[in-house]
Amino acid sequence: MSRQQKIHISTESFICVNCGRTVIPLDSGGKNRNHCPHCLHSSHEDITPGDRRSPCKALMKPIGIWVKEDGEWCIIHRCERCGILRTNRIASDDNEGSLLKIALAPVSALPFPLEVLSCKVI
Repeated sequence: MSRQQKIHISTESFICVNCGRTVIPLDSGGKNRNHCPHCLHSSHEDITPGDRRSPCKALMKPIGIWVKEDGEWCIIHRCERCGILRTNRIASDDNEGSLLKIALAPVSALPFPLEVLSCKVI
């Protein structure tokens, strides 16, 4: 069996298990819709990208943003059952506010008070 035959290409709508909204297939920019564009949650479906062989199937929570060398943003997801980490490319219709909330979360919860910085905070 060739690699293309093993990969599942998702062209169907689904209901997000986190927020309950309907998620439609991508218009462009990818073959698979692997997370909700509204709340950015996913589900643990794959062992390797696109194979749909994971027995876990639990909710994958967006926990961070990773910016690749070429500037492309990816969402870091952690499975709420088994703890595995996965990254997913953002999609053109992802909610910008949700993306920024995840990206800025570390800045909004600093592990130290701003007053300890030796430089002026503007």
